[in-house]
Amino acid sequence: MRHKVRAAGSTDPKKTTDDLMAGDWASPHASKALRYTLVTIGFLLDMLLHFAVGFAMWHNFGNSPEPPWNPIMSGVLAGVAASFIHRIFVQRIIRTTLGKGLFGLRLRQNDGTYPTLGQLIKQWFIGIVATLEAVTTFG
Repeated sequence: MRHKVRAAGSTDPKKTTDDLMAGDWASPHASKALRYTLVTIGFLLDMLLHFAVGFAMWHNFGNSPEPPWNPIMSGVLAGVAASFIHRIFVQRIIRTTLGKGLFGLRLRQNDGTYPTLGQLIKQWFIGIVATLEAVTTFG
């Protein structure tokens, strides 16, 4: 099922266009370029949060006199765990991620309902596979 991003305040389930509105300061008639830019910035902020958690764990374990195991692996696993918790459980509870929330955006289905927990988990795994594919292709 295809997902749409809509304004946090939008409650009309019949609005299923590709319109993306960001809070009070972006017009509903804003250009597609602006709308997609906001989604991209929100996504990048979310990714930065996940990387920051991983980096903090790596740095913390790396400076430990006797780390219990590989500090790099600790950082990678912490980043993945932060992504999983943030993109699934936080988004399920508050209906948005922190990056999208800064712009008043929420992920909704075509019928206006929020994704189920199962759909969020599925989308997260699809994102992980796509990320691994991109890393192995370009890395």
